[in-house]
Parts: sequence; structure tokens; C-alpha cells
Amino acid sequence: MTPALPLGGHCLCGDVRFEIRGAPGPAGACHCESCRRWSGTYWSSVNIAQSDLVLTSGEASLAWYPSSEHAERGFCLLCGSSLFWRLSAADSERVAVAIGALDLPTGLDLSAHIFTGEAGDTYEVPQGAPHHEGFPQ
Repeated sequence: MTPALPLGGHCLCGDVRFEIRGAPGPAGACHCESCRRWSGTYWSSVNIAQSDLVLTSGEASLAWYPSSEHAERGFCLLCGSSLFWRLSAADSERVAVAIGALDLPTGLDLSAHIFTGEAGDTYEVPQGAPHHEGFPQ
């Protein structure tokens, strides 16, 4: 499916609101331990250009913290919603946006499941999209 732009989204409490104003890249699901701990299960997101993510409200409530040596995650300080993931470099050009934070309909389809070797033991990795043990090659 092709999403209608802009795609809107927000955190659970509605304070942090954003729009995706450019064509999103592939949507995927990550099953790594960090993403499972961050989301409570696997992390589903859509990859976009950082410049296409526009905060429309709640900038003061959006916090970023380093989740590894190479990446950081964005969340709402008020409600704790998991919203974004990006490489830590200040000049990072891409950001992953939580699919669950997007307004419906998203028009997105999952294109891949990554780090399936680290998937939790409380679910089966859904079929229908390619599976990868790590990052796709």
C-alpha cells in the first residue's frame, strides 16, 4: 500500500505530535533484545528521512537517550511512549518511527523482520515478510 501524506502520529497522552511529510521507506519489525525491552515485544517502525519528520507539538516533552554505543531512542517524558529510533550521530539522516504511534490508516505493510534469532519466547515471528537473523544484506 502507498500511504497518504502527511502521515500524522502522536504519543499516548497526545502531547508529542508529529507528521511524516515525505515518502516513508520500508516498514519493518526488529526482534533484538533492546527493541523487545523498549517496546515490550518486538519494535515495528517505518524508516524515514530525518528531514521528513516534523514535530507539530510537544517538543519540550520529547527526550532522547542513548540505548547503545551507536543508537538513541526518543520517547515522551509525560507518558513514556516509545516513538523514535535513530543512529546517535548528530548528522544522522534517517529515523525509525513507531508504527503504533501513527494515526490510522497508515497504508504501510511490513517488509521484513530483523534479528529474528533474538525473538522473544512468548510469540512466534509473524509470517508474510522475509526474516533475517540480523540486518538484511
